Amino acid sequence: MLRTRIPATEEPVTLEEAKAHLAVIHGADDLLIGSMIVAAREVVERATAYALVVASYEWTPVGERCAPLPIEPGTVTSAVGDRPVLFDTAPGPVPAPLRAAILLLLGDLYANREAGITGTIHVENPTVDRLMFPYRRVSP
Repeated sequence: MLRTRIPATEEPVTLEEAKAHLAVIHGADDLLIGSMIVAAREVVERATAYALVVASYEWTPVGERCAPLPIEPGTVTSAVGDRPVLFDTAPGPVPAPLRAAILLLLGDLYANREAGITGTIHVENPTVDRLMFPYRRVSP
């Protein structure tokens, strides 16, 4: 299991960029949009194992395996053999396709705020997977 110990203080997509993407011109949904930026970024990070922000995590690996970390690049800060494994991420520049994936996920979250959709056909946008695919970790 992966848990955030110290969350990111900056996101790869700003509130202003998100509002422009969503065509939102008011401030009534700023807190909601901010939380959705975090959620969309976390989905992209976990789907790709690619660190997009500086944050600290604790990870309880299954079995004896301690590498690779579930999100990289990262630096282990706990002692060898300690469980959970504590680590800090140290990302580089955020690739444009992953920023675009965050924005597409954000648009979907903002447009579909309820757990269920009735009376419509809901189809996931395949572009999100296409944007993330080159960054997904290949299992050995």
